[in-house]
Amino acid sequence: MDTERTPATVNPEAWAAAQVEEVVKGLEKKQKRTKRTPPPKVRGVFFRLNPNGQVKDHLGRMGDWWIRWTDTTGKEHREKCGSRPAAVDLYGKRRAEVRTGHHFPETMRKVRGTALQDVCTDYTDTLTANGRDSRGQVKTRLAEVVDILDSIAAKHLTPQDVEKLKARLLVTPARGRKDPEDPTKGRPRTPASVNRYLQDLRAAYNLARRNGKVDKNPVADVRLLRENNKRVREMTAEEETAILTALDPAQHQTKAGRQDGRYKTDLRPLVRFLVETGLRAGEACNLCARDIDWTAEVVTLRQTKAGKVQHVPLSAEAVAILRALGTRDRDADAYVFGWPDGRPWTSGYLTHAFGDAVEDAGVKDLHVHDLRHTFACRLLRGGVDIYAVSKLLRHASVVMSERYAHLSQADLKVAVENATPRAHAVQPSR
Repeated sequence: MDTERTPATVNPEAWAAAQVEEVVKGLEKKQKRTKRTPPPKVRGVFFRLNPNGQVKDHLGRMGDWWIRWTDTTGKEHREKCGSRPAAVDLYGKRRAEVRTGHHFPETMRKVRGTALQDVCTDYTDTLTANGRDSRGQVKTRLAEVVDILDSIAAKHLTPQDVEKLKARLLVTPARGRKDPEDPTKGRPRTPASVNRYLQDLRAAYNLARRNGKVDKNPVADVRLLRENNKRVREMTAEEETAILTALDPAQHQTKAGRQDGRYKTDLRPLVRFLVETGLRAGEACNLCARDIDWTAEVVTLRQTKAGKVQHVPLSAEAVAILRALGTRDRDADAYVFGWPDGRPWTSGYLTHAFGDAVEDAGVKDLHVHDLRHTFACRLLRGGVDIYAVSKLLRHASVVMSERYAHLSQADLKVAVENATPRAHAVQPSR
């Protein structure tokens, strides 16, 4: 039987070469159809492979386009943008924001990370639960800090931002306090006041770091301002008489028999009580009738600066002041110093009212806390040991009480005169 004559049988080698050439041409044609020119590279824009991505690159691979940019503090940021044109546009926008100084856009502040407001709120809530911020001072200071920092994300706060905060607090007048030289303006903050803001913010970050909300505390690297805590202002007997006279409500009645609004009540018992006990204004305002032990003549302080219950002995004059107020006959929960409707006086009200009385009396540079200084100085002048004074002031260390152990020129003169006879008595005979 004759074999069929085909190209493969007639010339097998030529047929095989033709087949190979046809396959090569097909592959070249297919590669020419799929091969595309890659887009030009843009610095800061890159493609990341992802099987579940939304777009493809020039080779047909699935993934997402990202941008990488650095802010003015040197911190690197990455954002996923979807398509490549969107990534190129967003990268240009971020570069423009960095050049103009807006390197933390509002969208990133609010969406990414814990807000500074949340960090401060957590801290103030903890203080309130533990009874450590009964007057709300820490809450007020941190609220002002949040307003100044413009709701920046907690993890984006840098030591440089804290330094700017410190400088702004120094030049911003304190709220509610008038400048003695110009009553139309607010009194500038002292370094000690600015340090309280920084310490509250540092404590809030420490709590957030323990809770895992931030990685580091930017306030820890900022140095506090140098404070001048050596000021000790003692109220003299003449100044005390003038101030008590100015606080007399009868001295401030109008012709119609109405009282001046600044002197709505008689603050003289409270002022005298502070001089006799050395209590802080807030501690005295929070006293209730149940806090007084009439048998032992001791008062119990439940809300103190140290955050713990403390006991203070009362002098005979302090007991007489409380008896004159009728404290012994009041309900246990009634405040010792308060309004007729049962509300207690606040330290803020006392500060402003006392300041008005000091101004009316013609006394210079005297504040409510100086009554505590007066208490300590009078004890020391009366011969009380400084260690006993430290205990009565409830200081953590006697070192804190040494600021009160100052002597005036008259005291030094008396000391020299008293030492002279003893010096003559011990002279050796010739």
